Amino acid sequence: MSRPLGTSEEFLLPHEVKVGDLFQFDHAWYPVQDMVAGHGGSRILHFNARSPYTMSQAEIIARPISYADETGRLGRLLSP
Repeated sequence: MSRPLGTSEEFLLPHEVKVGDLFQFDHAWYPVQDMVAGHGGSRILHFNARSPYTMSQAEIIARPISYADETGRLGRLLSP
């Protein structure tokens, strides 16, 4: 199954996950609604329509693309 439109595919560690990132379970995508720290650097991710998931290693997720800071990035790249 391909990732949802308007997202980028990311390979992230548990501490890099953000609320709103999408995880794929059983051929459906679920956005992270909340998360709490787990043991040994893991994260317990909470979703609306599924049971919590413990992320303990790097995984591929879909992150919504945000253009909010693109102006800042482009400005730094273009300035001498």
